[in-house]
Amino acid sequence: MLEKKIDLRNALDNIISVSELGRGKASKVIQNVESNKEQYIVVKNNKPQAIIMSIEEYSDLQKLREEYELLKLAAQRVSESNDAEYRSIDDVMKDLDIDEKDLEDLEDDVDIE
Repeated sequence: MLEKKIDLRNALDNIISVSELGRGKASKVIQNVESNKEQYIVVKNNKPQAIIMSIEEYSDLQKLREEYELLKLAAQRVSESNDAEYRSIDDVMKDLDIDEKDLEDLEDDVDIE
């Protein structure tokens, strides 16, 4: 996932203006994005305005963004948690009247994906 590194020596080759896209280069750019996983920076009035990348790379970025947000939320919850709110597994098992052998027997009956 997202293994491609940006080579700054070739970065200028992947900058394209909006007017170039309008003059027929869009098809070639899209082909390079699809086949070579190229990424392009689209500039308008000499200022970066957009990125063109493959759907696969975009999807990977979205997944990473979601995972990052979940990780931040988990870290926040851990930092705000109070240990007194939790019970040990031993106490829970005692309340449910189960032991390690019961859990091992269940392991054979349950498929965990």
